[in-house]
Amino acid sequence: MTANEAVLEMRYNGIPEEDIEAILDACKKKGITPQNIDQELEKRGLDKVFEFEYDASESWYDQNSAASHKAPAKQGLEKDKK
Repeated sequence: MTANEAVLEMRYNGIPEEDIEAILDACKKKGITPQNIDQELEKRGLDKVFEFEYDASESWYDQNSAASHKAPAKQGLEKDKK
């Protein structure tokens, strides 16, 4: 994740600019990752921006990747159904 992507995501989620700057400074030392950003947000009493279980995300994907994923049936527009 780039610093620009992190800034855009935090701005989109309504994080104040002064907090964004402080979070980026702290994350530059540890690495700009979704986990580090969320930790810094929580330290400041703000909601997470990347709200998912990082450790569980891979196992969830592995478990569900074997399931069949069928594309939804195409349905035409009302005018095409005549």
